[in-house]
Amino acid sequence: MTTARVTLVPLAAGLHLRWPRYNAAVLGELLRRTAPDALALEPLQADFERDPTWQDHDEIMLPWVAVPWARRAGVPVLGVHEPSPDPRAVSDLERYLEGYHGARRVLDEARALERPLPDLLAAALTLPRVLHEVVPVLEAGRALRLESFGDGPATDWSEARAEAVAERLAGVGPAHVVTLVALDRFAPLRDALERAGIEVGTPDEPEVDDAARERALLDLAWRGEGADVGALVAQLRQLGHAEALYHAAGLLLAHAHPVEALEALEGALRLEFAEPWYLPGSLLARLGQLRDLAGRRADAIKAYRGVLALSWAPHEARATARAGLEAPFVPADAAP
Repeated sequence: MTTARVTLVPLAAGLHLRWPRYNAAVLGELLRRTAPDALALEPLQADFERDPTWQDHDEIMLPWVAVPWARRAGVPVLGVHEPSPDPRAVSDLERYLEGYHGARRVLDEARALERPLPDLLAAALTLPRVLHEVVPVLEAGRALRLESFGDGPATDWSEARAEAVAERLAGVGPAHVVTLVALDRFAPLRDALERAGIEVGTPDEPEVDDAARERALLDLAWRGEGADVGALVAQLRQLGHAEALYHAAGLLLAHAHPVEALEALEGALRLEFAEPWYLPGSLLARLGQLRDLAGRRADAIKAYRGVLALSWAPHEARATARAGLEAPFVPADAAP
């Protein structure tokens, strides 16, 4: 029987906000160019869309880019995640093995192999660098643990779980399936697919276009960084769409300009702000805070209630709304 052809694409959670050449816009262009017959999501289980809180997943590219893109393109979306039988097993076992010299030596060697990771991930990585520099470091530590302890608590059952996912992908049939996979699960899944005789590849890097450059600007504002905040706010205002004005308001509030921040956000309210996935809840939560600072308590309560009336909002926005309903917002640096 002919099985699926799989293109593996690594995901790196919130690090995409720091990688202008592998950000949300780049991933969206990658999906468009690969033109899959189906899109598989390794971090999410088969029935993920039954509960809207799947959008709180750490892999922010899934609700931000992957699922909306597939819906617009009419591409089937498959959750293929195989959960860990015991998410605490790795840390529990490592604490236990610390008392055994030989096992501790192996753990120290594995950690040493993985020591370059923080510096690597702090760089502005591209997709090729993720594949050719980050994945091998993760793979080296995994291989040593696997050789020394076997597949089980020490590896979070990485091989068995990857085999289960590979079997699900093989069952898709004669189709090209792009599979988005968490970075630490990339090598186990690739190896399991190859053992199953499934053709596995990785995508070419899309060129950085105007959309990617705009996304990089928005991500810079989201992180609250940038040497010249005034220039950044001006650029966001020039973009003029709701997400840009939301980030402009955040920067203005952070730099003690609440009146200008409220003006920017009230302007965003008159625009379309249904996307990206986090914006409706986050914008309304910030609007409530700014209205509180302006002494407009009744209007602030309406904004907070608007957050909680949504079918889904980020957990930070929900927490902000609940706190705002209990008491008017006070900036942290102004709190007693």
